[in-house]
Amino acid sequence: MAQSHESCADTQVSPPYRVWNTGSMGHSEAFDYYREGICTTFMPLRPELDRAERKSFHADLRSHQIDDVVLNLVSASTHSVHRGTREIAASPVDCYYINTQLYGACQIEQKRKSVTLHMGDVGIFDGAEPFDLKHHKSKPLRVASLMVPKRLFGDAVREQLSNGPHVLSRQPVLGHLLSEAGRSLDTSPDRMGSDVLSRITQIVLSLTVVSAAPDKSRSTPASRSIALAHQIRQIIRQNSSRQDFNLADCAAQMGLSVGYIQQVLARNGERFGVILLDERLSAAARLLTDSNNCHLRVSTIAYAAGFKDISHFGRAFRNNYGQSPGELRRQTAVLD
Repeated sequence: MAQSHESCADTQVSPPYRVWNTGSMGHSEAFDYYREGICTTFMPLRPELDRAERKSFHADLRSHQIDDVVLNLVSASTHSVHRGTREIAASPVDCYYINTQLYGACQIEQKRKSVTLHMGDVGIFDGAEPFDLKHHKSKPLRVASLMVPKRLFGDAVREQLSNGPHVLSRQPVLGHLLSEAGRSLDTSPDRMGSDVLSRITQIVLSLTVVSAAPDKSRSTPASRSIALAHQIRQIIRQNSSRQDFNLADCAAQMGLSVGYIQQVLARNGERFGVILLDERLSAAARLLTDSNNCHLRVSTIAYAAGFKDISHFGRAFRNNYGQSPGELRRQTAVLD
């Protein structure tokens, strides 16, 4: 495939909040407009796409400045991204990218190492080393990417991350929590308020530090408490499609009392009902964006995800994702 080798090494860092949407652009301009947004928010990068495929390219990019960190939410047709020595030389700050794969899949290649992020995975890679991102063409991509200055991480973590990209969400103790925190960044961040967004970002960064730290620094009382909360979340996720699943069922499966389950979750700032609702909404979103389910009614998908009341499902979905289930399905169909 013939690739574009146009670069944007002279583009500057983004302002506090910006939006790029190609919906109002002509087909011949959409990819160039997207490249401008990518280069502005992520610092110099080289998006690449065969010119013939640019005619059907669509993208929405939203960038949020959160203290010293930049959150970029990207929805787009599949394409590849390259960052080489020229782009790195033009960047004013050395950063890590912490990416949560919300839809689709992405292969990250760096330092002769290759990892693939699937839906829900959280990965980290070095923005000061050349890399290639290859998004799988079977589905449109959606990613929440945090651009984090290296100085925010200690020497031990930086040393641990020096050998190439890592999939942090597969860490056995904290990986699931990190995945959930990363996915929370996609909950209408432009409307949730800067304080809430900042707190979620700090949670992601804290879990990243612990997940990426050398093994000897992981076994602490705090991490053991988080590990138990992780097990509770796993039980909730495994049973969330059951419409009758409740706190008592969860406690019975864990062999713990209802009160103790509530205490463990409360120590982590969580509640059983909120987690269960989030799991059901996430399941519904995955089903809605799967092209294999395009023939299913929205109500059928809601029931399959564990909801009893379709009206409640619609309200909760809009509150969580900022759009109706039907709107999400139509948006995904356009990007596919």
